[in-house]
Formats: sequence, C-alpha cells, structure tokens
Amino acid sequence: MKRNLPEIEQNIASRRETDKIMWFSMWVILSVASFGIAWFPMIYYSIKRRNSHFSRQEKLEALILNKLRNNPEKITSDTSKTKLLPPRDAGAWTLATLLIVPGFYLFYSLKRDLQKHEEHEHEFLAEVFAYAKNTGVTLNIQSYGTTPSFPRNKYIVLSAATFGLAATYWLYRIFNDYNYHFKMQWIIEDELLRFLKELDKKAS
Repeated sequence: MKRNLPEIEQNIASRRETDKIMWFSMWVILSVASFGIAWFPMIYYSIKRRNSHFSRQEKLEALILNKLRNNPEKITSDTSKTKLLPPRDAGAWTLATLLIVPGFYLFYSLKRDLQKHEEHEHEFLAEVFAYAKNTGVTLNIQSYGTTPSFPRNKYIVLSAATFGLAATYWLYRIFNDYNYHFKMQWIIEDELLRFLKELDKKAS
C-alpha cells in the first residue's frame, strides 16, 4: 500500500518550481521600464508555467489513481473522460504575440486551457471521492475553485471596442486566475497527501 507515496510526495514538493506565482503589477512596471522588452519574457513564462503545472498535475493524478486502484478495495467510478491538454510551444507563441490576431488568440487560449484543466481535475477528484467513501478515512475537501468563465463573444467585442487595449485586462485576469488556481490546488494536494498517509497507516 505504501508504494508510490514517495513519488507522490516528491511530485507535490516540486510545485515550488512548476507553480510559479506571477504578479501582474510587477511585469507591467518591468515592461514600461524596459520599453516593452519585458513583454516577451512575461508571455514566455506565462506559457511555461501553464505547461509545467499541467504536466506535473497529470503525473500526480496518475500516481494517486494508480495507488488507489491497486488497493484491495477497488474504485467503482469511471476514468476521467476529459482529454489531457498538450503543452503549448512557449517560444513560438511568444513570438506570435507580435501579430495582433495570434496574440489575442493566445490570451483566450490560456484562459480556456485553465478551464479545461479544471474540468479534468474535477473528474479526477470525483473518482478519488468515490474511493474515499469505502475506506473509513476522511477526505476533507469541501470544494474546489473554478475559474470564472469569460464568453468568447464578449472577449471579441471588448477587444474590438477598445482597439486592443482589452489585452491588458485579459492578461490581468490570466495572471490572477492561474495564481488562484495554484493556491487552491496546493490546499487540495496537501489534503490528498494526508489522506493517502492515513490510508497507509490503516493498512499497516
């Protein structure tokens, strides 16, 4: 039963490197001070942290589900039906922001990717909850945050009406939504780790 636990702990510990908190105000100041040069590392690191977090989370879910499924008490729920999101090429998409249309598409995609990622995460947690019911060990995850939606039509109209200035607001939302998601995710991961350790104690 204790198999995989060290790998799970190592994965969770690695979030200090993968789940970077980025402060929008700091990057705005850097962009102004550098006459726009800081724009490119800002976009690059935004995409990179998206890729790093999604990749780490995918591995963590696989480790946790593999551990639970190999337990004598089997899970009865189905496997997640949403697709895992592939990484985005940080370098190519950063350069693409030099063009207006690809740039706005990137901002919209970063927001949409996070929502799809959370849908997949909700299915993963539903499966874990289904298992927890049969273990006698409490799993104290009251709720998990969902990134507020921003309709595509509203995004397009707002962008056109402001002659592209809506990109600033869009980036602000992206920064804060990812930051909030990471912080909520850390709370959930800590509780999942506690739950798994309790299971190991019970099985020993």
